[in-house]
Amino acid sequence: MNSSPAAENRPTLRPVQTQRASEAIYEQIKDLIISGQFKPGDRLPSERALIEMLQRSRPTIREALRMLEREGFIRTVPGTNGAIVQELSTDGVTQSLEVMLQTSRVTLDELSEYRAHNDVAVARWAAQRATAEDIAALGETLDRCGQLLEAGALTTFVSQDAVFHGQLALAGKNQVSYILTQVMSRLVEPLMRKALEQQSAEDGKGMCRRIMSMHRAIFDAVRAGDADGAAQAMTEHISEFGGDLKHYGVSAQN
Repeated sequence: MNSSPAAENRPTLRPVQTQRASEAIYEQIKDLIISGQFKPGDRLPSERALIEMLQRSRPTIREALRMLEREGFIRTVPGTNGAIVQELSTDGVTQSLEVMLQTSRVTLDELSEYRAHNDVAVARWAAQRATAEDIAALGETLDRCGQLLEAGALTTFVSQDAVFHGQLALAGKNQVSYILTQVMSRLVEPLMRKALEQQSAEDGKGMCRRIMSMHRAIFDAVRAGDADGAAQAMTEHISEFGGDLKHYGVSAQN
């Protein structure tokens, strides 16, 4: 039977001759996904086809596929013919970095010092690179934050802080910075919650109002394309926020 043009263009998998075959298969398929030879939405060959191509047993093939699925590279669907390649996300990366930072006992000063560089660069890039869609998304998040603040839903407001900073990083069009911003947000959010717990409801609302005001200043500069203004507004935000945490006795280690 003649093979179809689509079949002729499929990535080629090589037989594996190692003691730890499942890991070698995992690495081989992962490399094909990362290099773009297998693209999001593509279907991997069926188990039977993989067994023939790789000359390994069904349990070995399944273990390799489980490894790929755990790492978010593929999604298996019972009863279908071949796993589906997934769009790669930053979740696994951010979780690993988050754990590393937490177990390294990062201090509040270290966290603030890093953010003074990363977040300021993000604000500057966002002012230079944001699209109309980015501006609209940031504006919608600020509007939602304002509504939450007026309703006194401070805990939910805190969760939107991470959303705002994440959207700002996306607007900056730097994937490395976006990943690291996500990690920082996961570390900062529980600190904000701890700070709220140390205050009266009125004082907590005051802290959130200050955050909202600073976010608005950053947004206004980004929308205006003012890179220096956005950087300055972010610098002030990081400094004042760090001061609030220290004032209420919050540290990155408690």
